[in-house]
Amino acid sequence: MSLVDDIETFVRRRYLFVRQQLRHLQAGLGYLSGRPLPETRFVLFGRGRSGTTALVSMLDDVPGLRCEGEVLHNYVPFPYRHVLGRAARCSAPTYGCKILSYQIQDVQRPPGRPEDFLRTLHREHGFRILYLRRTNLVRHALSNIQARRDTFHRKKSDPDAGPAALHVDPTHVVEWMESSERLGAYEQTLLDDLPHLPLTYETHIRDAEAHQATVDTVCDFLGIESGPVESSYRKVAPPALRDRVANYDELAAHLAGTQYETYLD
Repeated sequence: MSLVDDIETFVRRRYLFVRQQLRHLQAGLGYLSGRPLPETRFVLFGRGRSGTTALVSMLDDVPGLRCEGEVLHNYVPFPYRHVLGRAARCSAPTYGCKILSYQIQDVQRPPGRPEDFLRTLHREHGFRILYLRRTNLVRHALSNIQARRDTFHRKKSDPDAGPAALHVDPTHVVEWMESSERLGAYEQTLLDDLPHLPLTYETHIRDAEAHQATVDTVCDFLGIESGPVESSYRKVAPPALRDRVANYDELAAHLAGTQYETYLD
């Protein structure tokens, strides 16, 4: 890495740190302001690489709805106040934000049991819960692996670039799937006895033709009027696993006879 790359990395990290601190300050001021919260509030909950970014983009297109991204990506001393403060700063009648399960488990330190985090937001602060998950564990694992090398979702304005096939370590893929299953079990402890709208990447996000119906379903759950939407993100991963994985036959042989074999094309 060159000196210029080092400087750019340092500057970017400092910028992200300062931006996060500013947002935390703004949320704190919003919480202390005493302003009423938007009439309708919700959390988009799930795992990373499950279509949450695309859904945030679609929901943010709905008139009168403001949906933020990962408001708890970095540690904040008072996560409940942070979420409430972000909501208080919203001028739209409907406010939503994305919170990923690992952020509750590993990043934040809410008072009480972390497993009660969503219940508290729902029962004490009126947040409704959308739960988006990805059912195909092989594709989910590959998406996470790819995300550490490149990105499978780009802005529509970005130059076209065909995605290169991944060469993967089959053992690493299994490790990702096992980790995802553990996180999925943890998510169920947060959702236990909690009313929520279940959504899946495969049914509601993957195909563009389903996007309008997905947003309509969410708006009906929230009790608000829907509107025409278009995600500002486009999927660029090749559709077939054989096209996506350079050593597909090796991966298939490794998964043969396991519970993960059914996720292969």
